[in-house]
Formats: sequence, structure tokens, C-alpha cells
Amino acid sequence: MMNKKIIKGALFIIAMILCINVSAKNKVIASRGDFASRFLIVVDNDTYNASKHEITEYKKVLENEGLGVNILIGKWSNPDVLRSEIRELYMKKPVMEGAVFVGNIPVVRVQNFQHSTTAFKMDEEKFPIEEASVTSDRFYDDLDLEFELIKQDENAPHIFYYKIKESSPQVISSDFYSARMLPPTDMEVDPNILLKRYLQKVIAAHKERNPLDRLVIFNGHGYNSDCLTAWQNEQFAIKEQIPLAFKSSKGNGFYNFRQDPFMKFRLFEKMQQSGTDLFIFHEHGAFDTQYINGEYPAPNELEKSGPLNVMSISLRNTYRRYKGERAERFKADVIKEYGFTEEFFNKERLDSLRVSDSLFAASFNIVLNDLPKIKMQPKISIFDACYNGSFHQPGYIAGYHVFGNGNTIVAQGNTVNVLQDKWSLELVGMLAEGARAGFWQKEFQYLESHMIGDPTYYFYSEGAKELNHRLAKYPGDTAKWRDYLNSDNINRQVLAIKQISKSDDKNLSAELLTIFKESRHYSVRMEAFKRLIETRDNNAIEAVRLGLDDSYELIRRFAARYAAYYGDDLLIAPLVHTILFSNESQRVQYAAQSSLQMFEAPNVVNEIMRQVNASNITDKESTIKSFSQYYIRQESSQERALKSIKDKKEKFETRMSAVRGLRNYNNHKQVSSLLQVLKDNSDDNKIRVALAEALGWFKLSIHRDAIYEALQTVNRDSSSSEQLKLETLQSLERLK
Repeated sequence: MMNKKIIKGALFIIAMILCINVSAKNKVIASRGDFASRFLIVVDNDTYNASKHEITEYKKVLENEGLGVNILIGKWSNPDVLRSEIRELYMKKPVMEGAVFVGNIPVVRVQNFQHSTTAFKMDEEKFPIEEASVTSDRFYDDLDLEFELIKQDENAPHIFYYKIKESSPQVISSDFYSARMLPPTDMEVDPNILLKRYLQKVIAAHKERNPLDRLVIFNGHGYNSDCLTAWQNEQFAIKEQIPLAFKSSKGNGFYNFRQDPFMKFRLFEKMQQSGTDLFIFHEHGAFDTQYINGEYPAPNELEKSGPLNVMSISLRNTYRRYKGERAERFKADVIKEYGFTEEFFNKERLDSLRVSDSLFAASFNIVLNDLPKIKMQPKISIFDACYNGSFHQPGYIAGYHVFGNGNTIVAQGNTVNVLQDKWSLELVGMLAEGARAGFWQKEFQYLESHMIGDPTYYFYSEGAKELNHRLAKYPGDTAKWRDYLNSDNINRQVLAIKQISKSDDKNLSAELLTIFKESRHYSVRMEAFKRLIETRDNNAIEAVRLGLDDSYELIRRFAARYAAYYGDDLLIAPLVHTILFSNESQRVQYAAQSSLQMFEAPNVVNEIMRQVNASNITDKESTIKSFSQYYIRQESSQERALKSIKDKKEKFETRMSAVRGLRNYNNHKQVSSLLQVLKDNSDDNKIRVALAEALGWFKLSIHRDAIYEALQTVNRDSSSSEQLKLETLQSLERLK
């Protein structure tokens, strides 16, 4: 008996040694049991020691759900060491589906990868590295990307700056989902206490059987051009994706900043409404602010304030933010436009009103100081806004929501500015089907998008276990998803379209076009359209043409945007029709108006004349004149910019500004001239490098093949500088 006990004890010690891999001071606590997939908790030593019980219980509740959990505990001097340890664990079986970074894990901020953001474009040479970098955990969760260390932050040693290598893949394709459990450090509560309290509510939430049947969506001031058609259409699409929320009036609420001059107080009520599962904020934002009503509220403000007083407060607060010449220009404009006198800007008067003005202005928007008093109830909050997910800041909006006094388990937010015209709720129906929140995030990642909190959280659904198993084991496996394509469940159809689109099937484009044409469901058509327009073939052009007349505003908006990226003259007629006859869709009209600048002005003008003359527009002559003159002026401006690019005697700053403008405006009609500049080895090397980078944004252009060939020629030219070779290499990778 004694011998058996000794043997068992020895075997137990050996097993523990195998489970705990000591490398430097880092260790791994392995999962216990037989699991189809694994999840990784990465936590620093101090945080683990402070929250060991809660982290252990978190591991236990996940393993009770059937998800194996490894815990990697350590102290990392730099992100590369951690990344190599994650890679080693990822390569083991079973599949590692996700990870969460808990506590003080090194933060990576990335340069040279702006094309993998939705909107962020900042001159990395001109602006400080702190402003021109994107905080991103794609460093950890996309193991194919290749990075090069720039430096460690002198003032914040936990932050490291990297650049994406030019030879790296230039498209994000994360190997696993990830999130941050990083409590804000400025909440006047010890971050370890916040984390322990947070994990306790996470553990409790995992023991519930909570379906997604209650949601709230809010649109803030200035979002999507305040277009009511966009706001209305989203409701139709959400009803398809989250049907349980529409069984009663209590299940859904759609709010707009217009409904109250101080809407934030209504939102506080909704954020604390018991039973809310999902809260979506469409808004403008900063790391410490959710912009709700805007600086200049509507004139029907509180009667005691009066519209003139409200405007005066807003003008004074704006003026206080400006300095020097900018302040003087603003003052002059206000005096001229509104009839105010110099006395309005008197320094003593401004100082005496500073506090009251500040208190009044604070009623327009949600700021960090508001949030500790709010007991958040939504299990998941989505911040479709700039900077709200900036976890590198001591305090950040998403962190306050997640780690505050409430029941919020996980939030999604962005670390830099974000494009309004992205499909921010793509595949959101996955959540209603019981997909883990991290799987949803993984399906449409950008460099700036992140989850804060527990990415393993999911809403109850009978098919949740099977769905999460598929997402973990068979992402992109066409054969495993085709049965979903024929499902009566719209969310399964949409997910199947996304998964089969990851294959190299040559017939996929035609199949997607058929789905786009035939489906009566908003989200199914939109997913087929989005996957199709990235293929750059004739079916994609046809989808854009048809999309400009689709009943779903978001499809029309995407079609109007992508028409500019393609530059095919077949799209001129539907774009012109949009700018003339779609006044109810401001954001679509705006996109169409911008896109038409990328076509030859005479062709655009002729089409404007044809459609106006064939219409019942009252003042045909004036309409033709105003639109035609606009596009003629735009083309003249473009020609001046091209002339500057080509003129070696022009000021360097002027040439560079014109080149950088091509990143936003893919001017297809100038491509042949631009390629001449690119290939001219007697021209300024910096201009050629910037042009090589700008041409990498032309990935859908009708001239893509010519651009690719020219970049390849320059890359192979022995006389090209090393910097130019690297930039052309990166653009070639992007155009692939």
C-alpha cells in the first residue's frame, strides 16, 4: 500500500512538473481534462498573486462549459518574449481559440500599418510617435504578421513601438480572438480590487442561461451625417439578426440625440435598465468622452437657458480651446457671422463665466467622471466610436463601463479614430446564436478594434455549443459551413457566407452575386455584397452597380464608396442618379458625390445633363450648372495637384501633400502619369517612396495590374534606393 502511495505521489509530482513549465520566471498552468479547444489567460505575476482565487474560479467556470484553460503567468520585459511564448502554446493541441491579457501586459503601438485601419491616416514622420501610432493587440493574436521594434516609451515603459515589416503579410488574419482585462488606473480604486470584483461578476454571468432578447441602440450627434434613413434602416436589419428582442416593446429601444437636448441623462437611465443584454453606441468619441448632443445643440433647449444663451456658451467654450492666430480667426468669424462685439471675448468676462460654461457644456456629453456613478447593466456594450477603447490610457471609456459598478461583462471599442461608413454590426447576429463574443470580434478585425473584458462570454442559445465548436475547429472550412448556407436561420446564412468566402473557389464570385440578387434579407445581401466587392472582378462591378439601387441604405452607401475604388465608367450613371435623386439618404449622397470626383469630369457632366433633362426637376438649368461646375472645379484642382507631383521644381511640401492625398482619393485617371513619376530614378527619392505607398491604396482600381507591374519594375531596379525597394515591396504585398 505504501509503495503504491509513493508511486502515485511521484507520478503526481511529475504531472505537475509537466503542467508547470518554468522558463525564466514564467510558468504555465495547464488545463485539466479532455477539451475540443483551449483558451489562454495571460497574466502578470503581481496581478495573479492579487487575484489568484478569482482567476482560478474563472478558469474553473470556463472548463465546466467545456473550454480548456491554460494560464500563462510571468513578467515580460518586452512583447517579443511574450509573443514567442504565446506562439509556442498556440502550436500545441487542441486548438487555442482565444486569449485574454490580464493586468500589466506589455502594450504594443504600431506604425507603417495604417492601411489595416478603417480611417487612421497620420504622417508618421511629421507627427510625434505617440500620436501617429495605433495601439493594437494584433501583435499578439495574428502570429503571421512580422514586426520590427522601434523603441520602448521613455515615460511609459510598458508601452513599446513597433513597425510592420514591409515583407510581412499586409492583411490581418488573426489566429485566435483576444481581449484585454485591464482596469483603468485613474478610477480612485485599486486596479486589483476592480479586477477581483469584475471577475466575480464574470463568473456569475457564466452560470446564467441568458438569451439575447433585450437591446438598446443609440445614434449620437453627427454620426452618419445625422441621416434618419440610415438610422431607420438599421432597425430593419437588427430585427432580422436579433429577433427575440422584437417579441415585445420592452425588448428593444432605438434612440437618437434629437430626442432630448441633454440626451445623456436619458441614456444613463437606459444604461442602468435591468435585463439589458446589448447596448450599441453609434457616436463620435475620444478616449475620455462619448459625444452625445454636440457642441451646438438645437435651439429648443431648456426654456430657462434660451437658444441664444446656449449658443453663446458653446462659442465661448470653443474659443477657449483655440490659441494664437486660430483664436483670432475664430473670433473674427463669430463677430462677422453672428453680430457679436469685441466685448463678448473680453478676457475678464470669459474668466468669470468659465465655471458655469463648463458645467453647462458637461451636460451635452458623457465623460469619465460621470461613469463611476452609473451601474451599467448591458452584458455587452459596443462603442462604434473613435478612441473609446484606448486601453493604453490611464482612464478610457470602455474600461469604465466594464470595470465600473454594474453588470457589463465585455465591451468592444477602438484605440484610434474609426470610419463611420464601416459595417460596425457585421455578423452581430452571431451573438444571438450563442457565439462567444470573441468569435464575433475575430470575424471583422481591424488594427484598432479591441475587446475589453471577457471574450468567452456568450448568450444562451440551444445551438451555442455546436456553433462555438465549429468556429473553433473549422474557420474557413467551406465543406463544414455549406449546410448553414441553406439554413432557414438568417444568422447562420450570413456566417456561412463569411466562412466560405475565405476559400479560393473560383466560382465563389458568381455564387455570391446570385445570393446578393435573390436574397430578401438585409444582412444576407449585405454580407454577400461585402465579400463580393473585395474580389475586383466583373461580378463585383455588377454588384456595385446594382447596390446603388438596393433597398438597404448601408448597401447603397458601400456601393457609392466602392465605386470610387474601382473607377469603372459603368458606375457613372447610377452615381449621378444618386446625387440627383437620393436626398433622403445624406450619407449615400455624400459618398456618391465624392466618388464621382474620381471619374473624367466631361463624362460626369454629360451624364448629369442627360439625367436632368430627362427628369421632372423644376430648375434644370440651375441644377446642371451647379453640379457641372462642381466637378469641373474638382478636376481642375486634381490637375493642379498632379502638375505639382510631376514638377521637380515645385516645393517639396506641396508635392508631398498632393501625393498623400491619393491615399484618400484613388484618382484612376492619373495613374499613367503617376507611374511615370514612380519610375523616374532622377526624381526625389522621398517623393517616389511616398508615391509607392500611396499606390498601394489602389488595390481595387481598374488599373491595378498596371500599378502592380510598375511597382515590380521599380522594386527590381538595382538603382532604386533600399527605402524605395522596401516601400514597393510592401505595396506589392498589399495589392496581392
